[in-house]
Amino acid sequence: MSKTKKKTKSFLDIDAMCGDDDEIQVDDNNQFIESNRNIDFTQTQSKEMTMESMESNNFTLNTWSMEEINRVLGKTHPYRPTFEANLIGDIYDHAQVHGERRTIKTSIEFDPKAVWWKAPLVAWLPTKNLEMLAFFLIWNLCIVMITGNSGACGDYKNFSTTSFCDENYIFRDGNFVFLLGMAVLILLAFRGNQNVMLYQRCNQEWEKLTGAARNLTRQICFRVSTETEKEAWERRRTIGFVSAAVMTLKMHLRNQRNAVPDLGNILVHQDILNIQKSITMPLFCLDNINYFLVYNRNSDKLSAESLESIEGTCLSPMVEAIVSLMSVKSALSPASHTLHTRIIILLFLIFLPLHLVVNYGFYALLFAFLGDLVVLGLESMVTDAENPFGNGPSDMDLDAICFSLYKDLSATLVRVEFELRDQIFDTWEVTRMNEEMIYKATTKELKMLTSMQKVTKQGRAQCVRNATKSLWTESDDSYGTDVSALSQP
Repeated sequence: MSKTKKKTKSFLDIDAMCGDDDEIQVDDNNQFIESNRNIDFTQTQSKEMTMESMESNNFTLNTWSMEEINRVLGKTHPYRPTFEANLIGDIYDHAQVHGERRTIKTSIEFDPKAVWWKAPLVAWLPTKNLEMLAFFLIWNLCIVMITGNSGACGDYKNFSTTSFCDENYIFRDGNFVFLLGMAVLILLAFRGNQNVMLYQRCNQEWEKLTGAARNLTRQICFRVSTETEKEAWERRRTIGFVSAAVMTLKMHLRNQRNAVPDLGNILVHQDILNIQKSITMPLFCLDNINYFLVYNRNSDKLSAESLESIEGTCLSPMVEAIVSLMSVKSALSPASHTLHTRIIILLFLIFLPLHLVVNYGFYALLFAFLGDLVVLGLESMVTDAENPFGNGPSDMDLDAICFSLYKDLSATLVRVEFELRDQIFDTWEVTRMNEEMIYKATTKELKMLTSMQKVTKQGRAQCVRNATKSLWTESDDSYGTDVSALSQP
């Protein structure tokens, strides 16, 4: 007689590795009944699966057959190697995102430090809640017209246009409206402070990410040597993946998958298809960069100290910044907090004109509209700061950030691969060019100066040539001879 008993999981559970259920069979004496899926390595027909081979140093997972792997790990076990996974991008995969539409970012050119009236009129309107603003404008108009032309709050015929409610009017004291206004102010102030700090944190993380990307490009360009054209192309491709890591992060934050518009001029199409095939596109780009660095380390083209420095100062900060920005996108305000705040705002704006008509009459329409504009504008500002990765005028201009980064990385790569790069980086070569430029300029100007000015100008040029003469006579004898010839008056 057997019965079912709940299994207590241990640290190393062969039944769990085989994919068995949590319930196991036990007999009347609470002794485990052997499962049909228990593995006896000594009885296997494979030579690689024997106990002697497991004790040897040559036993690896690669020596197992697919049948043995399925039997040991189970076909759906999470530790099973993904031999059958398809990670190569295909043109048919791109067809699924080819029709993706992108919203053009709207931006407002305004310097916050400038005077107030230089801001465009559209900047004063909230980017969201415009439909709610129109609704409350109609609501305010209805309340003012009803109370001013009927006896809803008293005998309107016996009162002036600025006050047409009697003392028995329920909203005359305004205590209820005041309490709602205080609740709205506290909730919006707290949420706004948190979201503004979040906006600043996003700016800092983007600065950290772009700074690490620029530093990574410099390290790759100056520490990884290239001797053949193939190695130069591999380095250029890796620099392209540095730009792609930042651009695909922008796409990930905006829920975009079509990378051709951003990466079409940076990487080949197969690389773009592979990026789109991955689950997290920025991390896929970093994996390619890491693979390039490790490959060059194994080829002795990159020292271990350089690789460790790149990992600590470039790749790790980039990963931290990417994960942090992704968490900002997913960690929005609790739905209960947002909904409760909006309910209080809705109640406050509904009852606000009912109280303002007591003292302001028909003018309550104007004051109620201004109150709606302030409250809905604050709520819009708070909501914009919560997710600053969109295409609104108040969102971060990620397109400009990515384009500026791409230009900087490309400029660094061009300078390193420039044939006459010694005229940019080498101290002696730059100084020689500077001396030639001074001599040509002074020679041309001497012909145009008077005798008195000529003496002064010639003396100043002679001082410059004499100051650099000793440098070139020590480092380059051939050029030192030319300097001596030029220094003759």
